[in-house]
Amino acid sequence: MVQRNKICSYCDTAYVTTQYKSKYCTPACRVASNNANARNKKESTRLSKAEKRIARLPVSEHWLWLSREVRRAGTVECLQGHTPETLTQLFELYNYKHRTYAYNPESRTSKFHTAHMSPVKGVHSVGCLHPHNLFIAPALANQVHSNKSYEGMGLSVSRASLKQKWLIADDTSDKDVLAKVVKYLGSVLVKYADNNKINTSPRLSQALWINNNIPDCGFTLNQLEKKGKRELDKMRATFENKELYEVDLSSKRSIVVALDESIRLTEQLPAGIHRDNIVFFTPVLRAVGAWLSREPDQEGLSSVLEQPYGAMWAPLKLREGMDASKLRDFVSFQTFQAMQGNQVDKKLVLNTLRKYLFATDISPDYSRSNDSIQKWHGDQYERFYKQVPMVQDAIISLGLCTKLQEYEYLEEAKVANAELATFESFNYVCGTDEYDYSMLNIQIEDDYQPNPSNPNLRRFIEPIYADF
Repeated sequence: MVQRNKICSYCDTAYVTTQYKSKYCTPACRVASNNANARNKKESTRLSKAEKRIARLPVSEHWLWLSREVRRAGTVECLQGHTPETLTQLFELYNYKHRTYAYNPESRTSKFHTAHMSPVKGVHSVGCLHPHNLFIAPALANQVHSNKSYEGMGLSVSRASLKQKWLIADDTSDKDVLAKVVKYLGSVLVKYADNNKINTSPRLSQALWINNNIPDCGFTLNQLEKKGKRELDKMRATFENKELYEVDLSSKRSIVVALDESIRLTEQLPAGIHRDNIVFFTPVLRAVGAWLSREPDQEGLSSVLEQPYGAMWAPLKLREGMDASKLRDFVSFQTFQAMQGNQVDKKLVLNTLRKYLFATDISPDYSRSNDSIQKWHGDQYERFYKQVPMVQDAIISLGLCTKLQEYEYLEEAKVANAELATFESFNYVCGTDEYDYSMLNIQIEDDYQPNPSNPNLRRFIEPIYADF
């Protein structure tokens, strides 16, 4: 037999073999090489999947919005500092703005704007299209603020450092803008597309359907693609002689949007003065929202504090002679300024709140509720139970209650925690079936048969709640 000297294709070790086609020194190297090839093939397949998704950018509503914002900034470098995670956060912010239901299709205006901390049209800088530089704010406040900024706040790119190859003209098409975006983001976009679907816009799909099926609609495909989804839906419904189903959704309250944005920025912003100022306003907004939720004719505040049937709790009230609208305007203005990056006068905010509001009772009254009511309104009570401690913490941290109220609340909490600790110390184990007896050596006896002649016996009738 002919002895052949070969080099292992996997570990580069020299070995002797009689086989002409041998590539590996041991079976282990052959298996390891096959596994490595499989991994490489999987990697290439993943990249291919990402590339297919990236090809759909020009027909994605999210990315068309991003294209418009990049064109408005005049440079792709406004996307500086992005990661796959921040791209996800950016589109979540875009979705949240739409869920405020504040857009008026007739006037083509919205009650809320996507505000920049560092302005996109700054004199010496370009504000970044980044979740750390954006927040949802009332339209009027954003328009009045204009392109003012506070030094060191938000994310921006110096105009002096902008590169010519990334500049975008006002008449650049979405397709060309997104082509530059793909090049600029590079591997960040590939990783994002690998883990996130890029779906075709329902609006563009509707425009294409109308163009293909209603030839006498009077518009070209390009004109249809510029129309809103509701207008396109009406055109199709008219053609098919169907009634268009529309849901009239009330817009979110501005204080709810401010609270949601305060919580988001607290989680996403890096540590610093800006984040600390926003953290300060979270209990302020929660307390004011809880007060408003118990005022007459105030709706849309259940996400701050529910009002389930049977649970009585108005934690805060307005002091006599005080103007509620002034307090609301003050909190709205101070919150907007804090999110923009302005320095907060915390003492002024706290003194103003204490001047206008006072705590009536820190704990809810469940005396008019029972198990039947709580079971019937289970979802409301579940949300209420989660909201109560957050509102209580806000009232105490802002100093809106008296020392006596705080002491009584803390004593009640101490007793409740002691009872919970005692219960948890039992180390109980739940049974899994009918004959899975306790592990605590408790003997199971026959069912208890009450003595009917016992004078102390009282019949318990479970309350039944009927919602009518």
